[in-house]
Amino acid sequence: MKAPEMRERPDKKQPDSKRVLEEYFQQRSSHGECTRAALALLLGPETEYHMRVRAARKLARLGPEILPTLLKTLSSYPEITSPPWPWWPPQYEHCSRLLIYLSQRAEVGLEDLLRLPTLPQPTGPVLWASVMEAASLLPHTDYEALLCQGLMAPWLTVRYAAAMALATKAGKTPLKRCTIEHLFSRQCQDEALQVRLTIAYALLNSKESCAMDALIQFMDLSMPAEIRKAATFILATEIPISLSNEQRERLTQHLLHALQDVHTELALNAAHALSRIAHPSALPTIIKLLDTHDPQTQIVVLTTLEEMARHTTMRSTMRRLSLPARVLLFLRAEVPEVRRQASYMLAACGGEYVAAVLGTIIQNREHPGHLEAIDSLRLLHGVLRAPIRMNVVRWLLRVLTQPEEEIQVTALDSLAYLLWQARTHGQKQAASEISHELLREGTVVHLLSSNSAWVRQRAIELLGMLGDSIATIPHLYGRLLNLLYRDNDSGVRACIAYTCGQLGGRWAIPGLLQTLLDPDEHVARTALTALGRIATEDDAIVLYVIKELTLMNAPDTDTPHPLAEAGKMVLKKWRQAEKKEGKRKLHRPL
Repeated sequence: MKAPEMRERPDKKQPDSKRVLEEYFQQRSSHGECTRAALALLLGPETEYHMRVRAARKLARLGPEILPTLLKTLSSYPEITSPPWPWWPPQYEHCSRLLIYLSQRAEVGLEDLLRLPTLPQPTGPVLWASVMEAASLLPHTDYEALLCQGLMAPWLTVRYAAAMALATKAGKTPLKRCTIEHLFSRQCQDEALQVRLTIAYALLNSKESCAMDALIQFMDLSMPAEIRKAATFILATEIPISLSNEQRERLTQHLLHALQDVHTELALNAAHALSRIAHPSALPTIIKLLDTHDPQTQIVVLTTLEEMARHTTMRSTMRRLSLPARVLLFLRAEVPEVRRQASYMLAACGGEYVAAVLGTIIQNREHPGHLEAIDSLRLLHGVLRAPIRMNVVRWLLRVLTQPEEEIQVTALDSLAYLLWQARTHGQKQAASEISHELLREGTVVHLLSSNSAWVRQRAIELLGMLGDSIATIPHLYGRLLNLLYRDNDSGVRACIAYTCGQLGGRWAIPGLLQTLLDPDEHVARTALTALGRIATEDDAIVLYVIKELTLMNAPDTDTPHPLAEAGKMVLKKWRQAEKKEGKRKLHRPL
């Protein structure tokens, strides 16, 4: 069954919702034990996700006639408080979608699900929270009055769900002024910190500047850790309003303190938020935090500087303050994560000095930051500009001659990232020059004979990115097929099969057919998928083989063979492609 469709009702005259629901309640229907079991699975705290989905779909198939039983069950069920905030009970996701589907089938509004006289009153918290959650999934329908009622409910879960629904709606469509005033009132009166925080989030999405003051208060050290984490996360991801100078100063000070917080998640969110709002004048204070001996704080501060370096003004100020020379010392730190983050920060800052330093370090195998420098070169600011791009490519190719496996893999990954970046940004000249240098130099092809399966696989992936240009390499296709047949690592064989499919070369069809007999199931399936990309129904031998595969099932079992299922998918794809081609020919002008 398809997932329940969520749509807003068209603007037309609707039947009396209350009368329709009363008729459903008056209908006599026996839902039986299966329905009760489905409800138990839907609301059970330990139900696995896929089982909860199946239960919701079973109830949806029963249609609006199930509404009486469903509403009574939800209303009488005790408030669900596990898992505790900031997590959210998983039951509501499926209950809310089920209510939307059934209410649309019955042509009644969500608010009428709570008002029916025949429903025992007062309505319970689970039904209320499910309705609030359902309203959040329809942000363009006017349920603001209903959500404001939810903010007055005696249950924490209902008030939180209503506040989050209003925050979601405010991010997509403006709230009414009376709703905003109600949010202001509830923010002062509600005792639950998580509800007040969510209300502040809704006001922030409504571009109310006072919401920023509330979020700053929630960052105070006297607040519980989860509240501070949530407030910092909001500041890190969404600041849709302009800040006053006073707010910016206060927020900067709080974020500077948060960089040293013992909770790494909170500190990293603070780093991201600070990189968005801090002025260059804050740089000296941030740099001073590098004097700490705590590796975690050093990593967080270096992360802040890396993100700040993405802005032109900040990069200029960092270079003027000789920050790269200061950060260079951290490439000798004992903690690898500190060295790695320092190299990323230097790469983000960029400039001739940084390029020369990183280029020197990657040639020195004894330097503690040798590996980290190789990894960060791909992120060097302006790395795709001439002439630095070819210098970097040649440095990395020279590194490939070093025997250490991890160094070779890191260099191959950096080269692949540079090529991908050039193509993604549409820099055809850069992509062409990098590809030509990789083919001319020959080290990557030589690594196909490496003793390390990890290196061989990375080399194959990089060669696959070069496309049809690899045809200029003598005997390369033969070497790839030889590895496809004989390599002792299944990951390498699967990688070659996948690469053959991406390249689309018909030269690979015989090798892929033979690989269907590979003892590793994953390799055989990858080869079959590649054949589906390269071959067509006109390839009689391939078509015959795949049809034979669809009949291959294990004896004494009803479970189909994985290759049989994959073969059916290939045949289905070919039939669909043939139908589309037939339609194009039919509509083609004479």
